[in-house]
Amino acid sequence: MRRTLSAVFLCLALPHAPASAQELDRSPVRICDDGDEWPPYTYYRRADGKPTTEITGFSVEVISAILGKHGIPFSIVLPPWKRCLASIEAGENYVMALSASKNPDREKRFLFSAPYYQTHYYVFYAKDRFPQGLKLDSQADLNRYRLGGVKGYAYASLDSVDKSRMILAASYTELVKMMKAGRLDVFAEDYEVMAGLASVGTLDVIGDTAIGHAPLPSTHPNPFHMIFSRKNPRGEALRQLVDEELESMRRSGQLARLLAKYVKR
Repeated sequence: MRRTLSAVFLCLALPHAPASAQELDRSPVRICDDGDEWPPYTYYRRADGKPTTEITGFSVEVISAILGKHGIPFSIVLPPWKRCLASIEAGENYVMALSASKNPDREKRFLFSAPYYQTHYYVFYAKDRFPQGLKLDSQADLNRYRLGGVKGYAYASLDSVDKSRMILAASYTELVKMMKAGRLDVFAEDYEVMAGLASVGTLDVIGDTAIGHAPLPSTHPNPFHMIFSRKNPRGEALRQLVDEELESMRRSGQLARLLAKYVKR
């Protein structure tokens, strides 16, 4: 069973916080994110190769810096992704999530922060069926293959792909199993996340000698945002706070320094 333990961060206000911060609601903020983990952005820290209950990653450090600056405590849990999104949309248990890409449906349902990191799509395929690799001139060429994906993910940058025909799996591990079993031909996923999963020992797609991979042509980087509830009264206030602090972190170089800890170029 996937863990859904919370990591709680109690943060002290800094003395140089802006005066407007005095008007902020400093009650605890409840955050959820993807239960399948999203390393290197949000994942369980490992000890001796095994997951602990501590949630870490680039996104966790970013939100900790933002809320900590204003003395706002918060907790993070990792339930199933669809449950996380449903709760935020309903304005119930959780008010925000740390990583989501945009699509028209989601923009109606949630408030979005400015983008604060981006990923790059690679295509992955079974070498036994495509020993010479894939011939792709653009992402639209993926429509020639049985394309797999993970349920609940937006694949927003795959705008030339018929996503209604995607063969969906419950998780990345299941997606790889389905491809190796011949139930689908290829899948396109974020290279940084695949590398992150390998680094924490969850799933090594990149190092699997049975799987080939290559950058997906004519595909823009995939921007990711924090998302907030439209129905919860705190959603808009938190979005404004996060956007202001993300811009400050960009200007100071803090955002780039944090990202460099987790994503190696």
